[in-house]
Amino acid sequence: MTTPRRPFREFDDAYDVESLRLARRVIRGLTMTMRHIVLAPGSRSAPMAYALREAEELGAITVHVRIDERSAAFTALGIAMATKSPAGVVTTSGTAAGNLLPAMMEADLSGIPLVAITADRPEEMHGTGANQTTWQQGMFAGRVRDEIHLEQGEARLEPESRDDMLAAETQVGLLLRVATGPAPGPVHLNIGFRDPLVPAAPEEGQRAGAQRWARTPFVPRRRVTDSAEQLRAEIIASEILGGPAAQGPSAAQGPSAAQGPSTGTPAESPTGSPTGSEASSASGSEADSAAETAGESSAETPAESPAEAAARFEAGLGTARTVFVMGADAPAEARELARRLGHPLLAEPSSDARWSDLGTIQGYRLILQAPEGSPASVLAGSVERVVVAGRPTLTRPVQQLIHREDVEAVQYAPGGEAWFDHRLARRQLHDVLALAQFAAMAPPGWQDSWTERGLAAQRLIDAALTEQEALAQGELSSVRVAQYVAETVKTPLLLGSSSVIRDVDLAAVLNRTVLGTRDDARRVYAMRGLAGIDGNLSAASGIALARSTRVTALVGDLTFLHDINALLIPATEREPDLDIVVVNDSGGAIFDQLEHGAVGRREGQAEAVERFFGTPQTVDIEALADAYGHDYHFAEDLDSLGEGLSGLEDRVGIRIIEVRTDRSVLRDFHARLRAAAAEL
Repeated sequence: MTTPRRPFREFDDAYDVESLRLARRVIRGLTMTMRHIVLAPGSRSAPMAYALREAEELGAITVHVRIDERSAAFTALGIAMATKSPAGVVTTSGTAAGNLLPAMMEADLSGIPLVAITADRPEEMHGTGANQTTWQQGMFAGRVRDEIHLEQGEARLEPESRDDMLAAETQVGLLLRVATGPAPGPVHLNIGFRDPLVPAAPEEGQRAGAQRWARTPFVPRRRVTDSAEQLRAEIIASEILGGPAAQGPSAAQGPSAAQGPSTGTPAESPTGSPTGSEASSASGSEADSAAETAGESSAETPAESPAEAAARFEAGLGTARTVFVMGADAPAEARELARRLGHPLLAEPSSDARWSDLGTIQGYRLILQAPEGSPASVLAGSVERVVVAGRPTLTRPVQQLIHREDVEAVQYAPGGEAWFDHRLARRQLHDVLALAQFAAMAPPGWQDSWTERGLAAQRLIDAALTEQEALAQGELSSVRVAQYVAETVKTPLLLGSSSVIRDVDLAAVLNRTVLGTRDDARRVYAMRGLAGIDGNLSAASGIALARSTRVTALVGDLTFLHDINALLIPATEREPDLDIVVVNDSGGAIFDQLEHGAVGRREGQAEAVERFFGTPQTVDIEALADAYGHDYHFAEDLDSLGEGLSGLEDRVGIRIIEVRTDRSVLRDFHARLRAAAAEL
């Protein structure tokens, strides 16, 4: 005789309408790993709104409300960027759901766990002309890691056991697990809700939502290293030497398995040391021997210290003139390996490797642009190998280096990346051991040569900026503003797409220590997945909300205006602590630095280029700030800009700091700078 299996219940809300009951189970699945969710109001999504209110009162999740769905999505994206955890955005049906697409596209190529939760009409209303009804299932196909549809009336509300895989709550939890898996990224949850969409009126003596039905998030313990030196030691001991942390294919097979092809004749380095692919190839048998010895020594000899084992391993690597190009979100172990092997770091601002204490090469863009025959050009031309970590997107000189026919380039991608597939020409390496084999040791003086040229390039850049200010009779240039803000702010910094981040990349020397501010407080963020100008202010707002600290956003005027709805904060909501520095040059400056700038200087073409690319605007930013009820500060010089950014502890909310510059002088400024590079 068997007993019929009954539903497994942790709480009982059978008194309520089914739409609310489904919404509660969805939120239980979400809050296993999600701590923040952004809600845009709507009728079809009302069950989620009511259930989220209950969950927030129970301390299970923090809810942020935004009026505009696109801004809501980018706010959630910023939260996910800052926390590295899933963040959700909830919308009603129809075009509201469609407004999530830009943020989902950015999350896809940036590997950010953004969770789109779209309310939908039930199946029977589709194809009938029902209001705000469109086919939402699969609407983000090709952009998400996974998607599920829950239909009210079909989704199982009560699990039959604790491990019931078909229960709505479990399905949602598994969806979020995909979002944070080996290839993290956005996911889509579509929910078909049926009327009634409001909670049932409680019976006499019963308080709706009183039960503790909501889960509090499970936050996995993260490894915390005591110092950068400890991190480097762990990387070298555990990964390069094939310890417990290095179990990839190359680690199992030894260093020789990771050795890349070697061709060509070694050239003499700028310091006169013989290096190159021949040296690396010639040392292949030594590397094999070192690897075998590393694998057998534990059984035959006393355990070595990490430093001793690393030195023995490195002795078999040979040498090569390698540079490490660090793009957006570059893995930390790549930069530490570059330092260990003695190779220069060419780091973009959002790589988290740009900090001066890491020995990053300053002014590297100018070195790569130096005229043929100059010492800097000779140095850049002697590069034999390039390691690309993260995704570099800012400059053409870097792309030209990576694609040079005489340079062998690899992509370090330990967990795979969403932004490339089999069409990427360069070989991919997936573990540090293989990366060390490819990069090899730097020849004597290689790092010093780049450091010396980099310091000289930085002096040229600073001198050119001083000269430009003199020519403009003290008027600030956008490059000088970007340099100043990036070098002096004490807060996390979001760099807007287009010109601003490139100006920082060119000119700024980033220090992790600014008047006592250290490490993560100085984190640099940027949305480089698709590098669009939309959503930048909203993303900065999300970062500020997630980190509960003041954040600075440095943006151009068009980037600012494109996301103006980020300033629209409902009166009931917590306002993010955000400084927005607007470099207002009355239009789009970046196009003048591209081929369009040359076209605009042809006879009869200036007006057309200005109209279709420059897109001049005359918006009164102070009036906008006043209309939205935010603080405004106009900065006419660097002292005034510094005053606008000061007093972090004395103010709350949003402050808009406007700096006006002239974009018409930028093309000539960059031309003079490239000409001056002949001195490098």
